[in-house]
Amino acid sequence: MYTFQTKAEVTQISLTGARLIVILGALMVAPRDLQDLNNIISECGLVDKNYSNDTIRIALSTLKAAGCNITRPCKATMYKYKLISHPFALSITDEEIASLKTLYANMTRGSDYKIAVKFNELFNVLADYTFNDETAGKLRSITSFYRISMDVYERLLAEDGKNNVLTIIYANPAKRLSEKKFIFGRIFLKSNKLYVEGCDLENKRTVCYNMSRIRKVVKSEKGEYEYKPEIYQVRYKLKNIDYHTLLPEANVEKKDKDEAIINIEFTNKFFAIQHILSLGADCTILEPAEIKNEVISKLMELRKLYA
Repeated sequence: MYTFQTKAEVTQISLTGARLIVILGALMVAPRDLQDLNNIISECGLVDKNYSNDTIRIALSTLKAAGCNITRPCKATMYKYKLISHPFALSITDEEIASLKTLYANMTRGSDYKIAVKFNELFNVLADYTFNDETAGKLRSITSFYRISMDVYERLLAEDGKNNVLTIIYANPAKRLSEKKFIFGRIFLKSNKLYVEGCDLENKRTVCYNMSRIRKVVKSEKGEYEYKPEIYQVRYKLKNIDYHTLLPEANVEKKDKDEAIINIEFTNKFFAIQHILSLGADCTILEPAEIKNEVISKLMELRKLYA
């Protein structure tokens, strides 16, 4: 809120203009009644004593004439004036939001979650200035951060590089909660979702947890083991290569017309299988046998499901 020590400090605009700005700012924060607005103007040092109610009403009428949509005090608003919209808000169209989504998707394709964090901060600032709940919701939902507990995010961010053993409360897709214990490895972004990767203490296998499903970080403690991700070196043949979008880390070993041999490393078996399945019938796994057999198993399950 605007605060002036003395009325003499208001040099660029008139006192009347300053009072209008303060009233508008007060209504942008929350609905107000006449006494609320009087108190705020007095606290800002713009009057020596309370305005009359008629003077406040004139100020509100002036704001309406300038294009502000302000409701009349009624039972539904607890007999307070409520600002619905104002002409000074940032206007963003659905087409512009679509362009922001495309930009965000292209800029975060390399799995760098820190870039996603910066975009999330930008979209939140834009949302704050739109003064339109629907538009603000669309802007904030471009990234996946709105699904994530920021307390959890900040706690996990503080663990980066420490190689500690974490205990978390995790919700599965059915929303059943369980306790997970693992060596913290890294945070990464994939398909606009933030993940935590680590090493399960019992079987020493790489695990990934969707950060939006982490309800709480229960404990962090020094461990005896250093995090070392499993590496799955996947090699496959891909037909109709021009119709597929290769991952940034993919290495084209050999290309002949519309067919290529691709080499790519994964640190998580689930993502390796997910990627292979996304390529459909154009993809033939050459190695390793472990991934090949699991893909076959998944395809057999799908065949039974849709038989």
